[in-house]
Amino acid sequence: MLEQLLNQLNGSDDGNCEASAVALGKMGEAVLPHLRALLVNGRVDARFWAVRALWVMDTSAATQIMVGVLDDPDEMVRSGAALALGELKAEVAIERLARLMREEKGSTGDHAADALSKIGRPAARVLFESLDDARAWVRIRAARAFVPVESHDAISALFQALDDDSYLVRHYAQEALSRMGIGQMVYFRP
Repeated sequence: MLEQLLNQLNGSDDGNCEASAVALGKMGEAVLPHLRALLVNGRVDARFWAVRALWVMDTSAATQIMVGVLDDPDEMVRSGAALALGELKAEVAIERLARLMREEKGSTGDHAADALSKIGRPAARVLFESLDDARAWVRIRAARAFVPVESHDAISALFQALDDDSYLVRHYAQEALSRMGIGQMVYFRP
């Protein structure tokens, strides 16, 4: 049965691949050597579905493997790992996700920023640092990721971001501050 599930990760039917990945993840750490082998030697689709199996497994060993997958040569596989790590709120991945957010201009960088956002307050420091990046697209990602984080430690940086050259940085900084109830005026009838 194990071999059959592993072989189905190479299939063209996403429904079967998803079902196989979930089944493999539920088998636990006993399948880690097989998933590692797929991540090293497998086709792109199989590597992507191996990440899905690791996500379902949700163990510290599986999480560590996914952190390593952030260096996969394929963007789809890196993106899948970033999204899974965000859903798992994997604090061990914060530095690697921050690097991806800063270095990858494509969707993987966006997914890394989304993952940091989902991790929340533990990721606030790297998002705060990214608000000072010289590249507008990095500052935009960091400001957008701050919106749901609601970290009061970032209030000063978010106020500074209100003067950023980029409209989107200003927009997301304002949205993050508003979400925390900062910068809003409440009028009371005398």
